[in-house]
Amino acid sequence: MGIEHKITAILHLSAILVIIVYLLTEGAFPKSYALVAVGFFVIKGVAFAFMKQNPLSALDAVAGIYLFFPVMGWFSSIVLDIIFIGFLLQKGFFYLFR
Repeated sequence: MGIEHKITAILHLSAILVIIVYLLTEGAFPKSYALVAVGFFVIKGVAFAFMKQNPLSALDAVAGIYLFFPVMGWFSSIVLDIIFIGFLLQKGFFYLFR
């Protein structure tokens, strides 16, 4: 694994941390930061899915699209939130420590 994977992992973990803090503080953290983090997952997921032909990257985009709804306050299921956040966290840690 090269340095690009480590940088991507750090960005991945930072973005999910922003989303977690936003969801837990319910508005004490700027929504625009959380929206940028959600956008990161969608763009990264779509781009890597096409570039690398990797279905796990497509799941990043799906997770980002789902997390857009809780960030906007439109829909949130604690079970789905935990599943998608857990998936993104483990993927970030996997790439960081691989």
